[in-house]
Amino acid sequence: MNFPAMSLDLDSFPVAIAEIALLLLGATVAGWFLAKVIIKKRIDNLRELLEEKKYELAQLRTLTDTTVDYPIATNASKTVYPTISPDHAPDDLKIIEGIGPKIEEILNKAGIHTFEQLTETPVLRMAGYLKKAGPRYQLQDPSSWPEQAALAKQQKWEELERLKLKLISGRE
Repeated sequence: MNFPAMSLDLDSFPVAIAEIALLLLGATVAGWFLAKVIIKKRIDNLRELLEEKKYELAQLRTLTDTTVDYPIATNASKTVYPTISPDHAPDDLKIIEGIGPKIEEILNKAGIHTFEQLTETPVLRMAGYLKKAGPRYQLQDPSSWPEQAALAKQQKWEELERLKLKLISGRE
C-alpha cells in the first residue's frame, strides 16, 4: 500500500490559526452580546415583578395594620337559620357559603360579628384577613359574602339558598 505523501504548507499555517482565532473571537462577542440582551430583559422583568409585589404588600399592610392572633377552631356545628336577633348579639356567620367555624373566628377577631358588619366590610379587607390567617385560607373567595350577608340580614332565606346553590353548583 502506498500512501500519498502528505505535505504541510507551513506558509498557510499562521493564516489558518488567525482565521480560527477570529472565528472564536467573533463567536465569543456574539454570545456575550446575546447573553447580555437576554439577561437584561430577564432582569427588567424581575424588577417589574418585584415592584408589583411591593405595591401589593403595601396595600395588604394598610388593610391589616393590626396584629391578630387566630386560635384553632373547635367543635363545628350544623348551620341553623336564626330568627330576628337583638342588635347586640352576634350573627351566625357560618350561614354564609364559604364561611366555616375557623373563618368565622378569623372574622370575629377582626371585629366582624354581624351580617351588617360583613356587608360593610370591603372584600379586599376580608381577603387580607384570610391571607394573614395562612395559606389554606387564601383560597377562599369572599367576593360574594357581602351579598349573602345582606340577604341574611333581611332574612331572605329562600333567596340566600338560591344564591348559595348558584355559588356551589354554578346553576340557578
